[in-house]
Amino acid sequence: MLFLTFAVTVAGLKLGSFETDFATVWNALFNYNPEDPAHFAVLHLRLPRLLLAICVGGSLAFCGYLMQAMINNALADPYILGTASGASFGASFCFFAFTNLTVFGIYLPPFAALLGSFVVTIIVVALGTRSGQLIPSQMLLAGIALTSLIGALTSLITFLSSSEGKLKSVIFWAMGGFEKASWESLPYPAVALLLALVIFMFMQKRLNVLLLGPERAKMLGVNVAQTRWIILLTVSVVTGFAVALSGPVGFVGLIIPHVTRGLLGITGKLNLIFCALTGGLFMLVCDLLSRIVFPPAGLPVGVVTSLFGVPFFVYLLLKKNYKFG
Repeated sequence: MLFLTFAVTVAGLKLGSFETDFATVWNALFNYNPEDPAHFAVLHLRLPRLLLAICVGGSLAFCGYLMQAMINNALADPYILGTASGASFGASFCFFAFTNLTVFGIYLPPFAALLGSFVVTIIVVALGTRSGQLIPSQMLLAGIALTSLIGALTSLITFLSSSEGKLKSVIFWAMGGFEKASWESLPYPAVALLLALVIFMFMQKRLNVLLLGPERAKMLGVNVAQTRWIILLTVSVVTGFAVALSGPVGFVGLIIPHVTRGLLGITGKLNLIFCALTGGLFMLVCDLLSRIVFPPAGLPVGVVTSLFGVPFFVYLLLKKNYKFG
């Protein structure tokens, strides 16, 4: 998986608005010449974009894995449960509400997205809880309803915007993509994902026990309520930072956890790391395909992931015969 990720990254460094050979890529990385436009494009435009794609793909896949383990439902992901939609609304509101998006050297949209994702997640959990018990089907339906509401609110503030520049910026951002990638913003999703992976590497057994259901997990000594709150907080933070920089990119958190469990088993020790790596690779491939199909800027990457995700979602519904209620 690491080798494939490296190979696709190198291919992405070569692909752009003008042809770049591997010698130029090598020189840009190890013998950088600031006066060479090709070197600038490789190091400051293409490489941050590719690294952001890896971080966002890994973050969404990782969060999808946690969500599915938390409520023991294979249809859960950060978008279906409304977490990513809340992050999208927070970031969109920030774009419209603030003229200067950087205050005291801090880029505001990731933190606005973090707040939005956390608030929406709390509301979904509250609506999905009955008599102190989390009802997965009720939580899914609450997430779908809130996602629709948030989409309407985002459309409303977009419609009411009087700034043509901000309007164009948010519309392109809402399609999903990595054009806003930069070395300054990259640490936000990268550090959040890395810390989350470290935390849950020590909680892997808890996640596996949760798959047995809350009652059995309690009997085996797992503090189910505490574990769920840790998961929800982590998913809110990681998703918020990822979505703030990439825009809405759906279905990654739905597809990749299934691929991971299919290859390594349901309780594999390396599932979390493999899931994050696979998510990053999947996002890289989607970004590469978007630029090959529609050069040089590329299609919105959210369109590409949806082309993979919608058939997969339908396949899950038909194969598992899920019913709500």
